[in-house]
Amino acid sequence: MTFSRTAVIAAGMLLTLSLFDIRLSCAEGKETAAKGDAATAAPATQPAEAASADAPAKVKNKVVVKRKKKRKAKKTPATIVESSPGEKLAINQVMDILKTTRDLSGKNLSGLQLVGINLGKCNLKGVDLSHANLERADLGESDLERADLTGANLKMSNLRLSGMTGTNLDRAILDGAIWKDGRVCATGSVGQCRELAPPSFGK
Repeated sequence: MTFSRTAVIAAGMLLTLSLFDIRLSCAEGKETAAKGDAATAAPATQPAEAASADAPAKVKNKVVVKRKKKRKAKKTPATIVESSPGEKLAINQVMDILKTTRDLSGKNLSGLQLVGINLGKCNLKGVDLSHANLERADLGESDLERADLTGANLKMSNLRLSGMTGTNLDRAILDGAIWKDGRVCATGSVGQCRELAPPSFGK
């Protein structure tokens, strides 16, 4: 009887120990399983985070790479270059002006060869015609107010009905020129129109 009781107690203890070992093994299995799941789940989430982190960079790169379309420069119409005040004009510039207007006021025409030019009925206020060659030029009915004709050659030119208020004729040659009042200037008229001497008839 004593032996059988001892055997039953021993068997019970062994059963209790085996159940405890099974519980421990089950708990350890769950912990390892949880760790494994966490280890496997972490790499899966990292690419998603990396992808979300890279996404803005890609968008930024696209914005930087995108080039703005160059706007075509508008063609500006060619402008006519006008001479600056006081700049001496060339003969071709004078002729171009006369094609469109009769206004040469304030222009610098000093020293130009203007032989036979038609400046009739022109606005020549303040024009610089000093030392210009105006032989046989037509200046009839033009406005020569304050014009500078110093040393100009006005031989046989037409000055009939021209306005000459304040005109500078210093050393201007007026031989044979038709003066503003219709008189013909005598030879040797320099700076002013000398009247022709009336013809003398012998007795």
